[in-house]
Amino acid sequence: MDSTGFGGGAPALPGRAPAWGWLTGIRPAKLMTALLNGGLDGEEAQEEMRRLYGVSPERAELCLAVAKAGLRVKLGPEDTAIYIGVPFCPTRCAYCSFVSAAAGRSGKYMEPFVSALEYELEQTAQTIKTLGLRVKAVYIGGGTPTALPLELFKRMLGAVGRHIPFGDVEEYTIEAGRADTITPENTAVMREYGADRISVNPQSMNEKTLELIGRRHGVGEVYRAFELTKGFGAVNMDVIAGLPGENAGDFEQTLSSVIALQPENITVHTLSRKRGSDMSGDSAPPEEHVSEMIEHSLKALPRAGYGPYYLYRQKFMAGDFENIGWSADGHDCLYNIIMMEEKVSVLALGGGGVTRLVHPDTRFIDRAYNQKYASEYNNSQAKIDKKQQFVISFYQSDGTQRKRGFYWP
Repeated sequence: MDSTGFGGGAPALPGRAPAWGWLTGIRPAKLMTALLNGGLDGEEAQEEMRRLYGVSPERAELCLAVAKAGLRVKLGPEDTAIYIGVPFCPTRCAYCSFVSAAAGRSGKYMEPFVSALEYELEQTAQTIKTLGLRVKAVYIGGGTPTALPLELFKRMLGAVGRHIPFGDVEEYTIEAGRADTITPENTAVMREYGADRISVNPQSMNEKTLELIGRRHGVGEVYRAFELTKGFGAVNMDVIAGLPGENAGDFEQTLSSVIALQPENITVHTLSRKRGSDMSGDSAPPEEHVSEMIEHSLKALPRAGYGPYYLYRQKFMAGDFENIGWSADGHDCLYNIIMMEEKVSVLALGGGGVTRLVHPDTRFIDRAYNQKYASEYNNSQAKIDKKQQFVISFYQSDGTQRKRGFYWP
């Protein structure tokens, strides 16, 4: 590593070794964590990553930094996190593969969705009480939660506040995301109900790119939305490397614009061209351009005072790179670390929510899946009840047997 960051890793370009060697997993930093927990020091653990998996020295060092951030988080077996999925967006972005309905065409599903979520919140609260769990982080994502009409948004947050025990909660995140959904009114509601971490995700600060990927706002609205979220404990901003039509200079301009705003968190995603998206496989920039973008971020963000605290990889990522969450000192997102390190269970509610259960004794992991589409989730009370039984039985088991998950087709 040079003195300005983690740059220099080689992508999978002709004549070069891939930056991540032959690793294919989602969470490479978990391997580093295991090596450190096994008694190796940082240098020894990096050497093992290079030897065992062919990881480049730069990515091994990046893994070490992320693993150390995860090890700073101390959680007990009774701790848990809550995720709430809101499957609505103003419009569908071209790169998106999540299950999310455009608000303009899905208004009839919104009130029934909030009603169904209120029921699931009530039942989940009883499960938390039965098992003696402590909620440490709450994250409302989707979709775009702020795509809900104001009264439904307020009703949802009110239900979260009534049912989730907030006594031990250290972090409450709402992924407002789209600048065109962030208003003085809903930011006031978020403050009223105690949210302390907000996402404003431009993805690009290039007007042409925003139009091309189907965002319904311009760069000016990103700045306006960011001003509205000032005063929260932390603001996150997402950007994407490898968007169609962009070159390295475009990405560098986006990143420098975001850094200038000084949000507490910046997440750099590498474009992943998934089958569920509307983006064609040949619309992304050449791989060498994506490499320049990623390597620039690995230098620019440390220079600006940000450190990496979580990372993950996905299928079909441009250049076979990674997504990295960066934070200013003291502003690591607890929920993201819990998700990536799989430290404790995450109870997921709402449309498309995936509950991930980590047994407190054996660390055995199982999952339960909510229905994806609002039209199905809105009529799933019996299945919500069955899921609560599944969660309780998992905790009361010996934690050695998988129950083949709990999937709702």
